[in-house]
Amino acid sequence: MKRIRFSSGSVVTGDAVAAALVEYITSVSTTEGSVPVEIPVLGDDGQTSVSTLVVGADTQIEVSAEDDLHVDHETERFPVPELPSIGLAATVESGPHAERTAVDIDAMMADIDEGLGQ
Repeated sequence: MKRIRFSSGSVVTGDAVAAALVEYITSVSTTEGSVPVEIPVLGDDGQTSVSTLVVGADTQIEVSAEDDLHVDHETERFPVPELPSIGLAATVESGPHAERTAVDIDAMMADIDEGLGQ
């Protein structure tokens, strides 16, 4: 189990969740804006619940082991959540001009690959 400390407090979660969150925050730090992330956490009563953290480029956390805390079935109780996509998002264009647009983009990419414009 790991304790994640941040500016307004701390939460306890599974090792895999903490590792995924650290990796995710490192990736988010190269983008603009913030995103909400929901992770499973251990409450004071020993029950598992979900906590929402808002992470962005300026997020700073500290992760430490909770050596005295052992939870049965940690991986089942604290599964790694799906984290929001980072960076560019693609959309699929449908309609009469979609095929022509795709052909134009392919042609531009081929020109770039062939070194035109240098």
